[in-house]
Amino acid sequence: MTSNLDVVKAWTSVPPGNTEASFAYLSDDFQNVDEDGNVVMDKEAYIGMAHMLFGSLPDFRFMRTGLRQEGDIVIMTGHFEGTFESDLNLLAMGAGVIPASGKKIVWPEVSVKVTVDGDKIVKEEPYGEGGGMEAFIAGLMG
Repeated sequence: MTSNLDVVKAWTSVPPGNTEASFAYLSDDFQNVDEDGNVVMDKEAYIGMAHMLFGSLPDFRFMRTGLRQEGDIVIMTGHFEGTFESDLNLLAMGAGVIPASGKKIVWPEVSVKVTVDGDKIVKEEPYGEGGGMEAFIAGLMG
């Protein structure tokens, strides 16, 4: 039997750009929620966002620096990084088009709480301070 920790470890060990392998770990009812518990993205939106990011930052990845299990919940710590090679169109989100800088971007360290059911990730949410979409966009704008 695979532990929740093993599932998250495997999910975050998928090589950058191998989105199909990464998305296979998400349940059909996957939710990415904000600090207030509001659903920010379902599985379809999460996958769409990832494809958009890989289009602008081809080496985009989450660099895991910590992983621990607390009861049934897995706490994952790390940061995103990638080279901003193509403009990122966020008009659909009301954030405009962010022009590519050609620079490698390393976002601040964040922690997320990951809920696993069986061998699928069902929820990802902030844990502690930092992160969120505003911090992510600020990182892109340098």
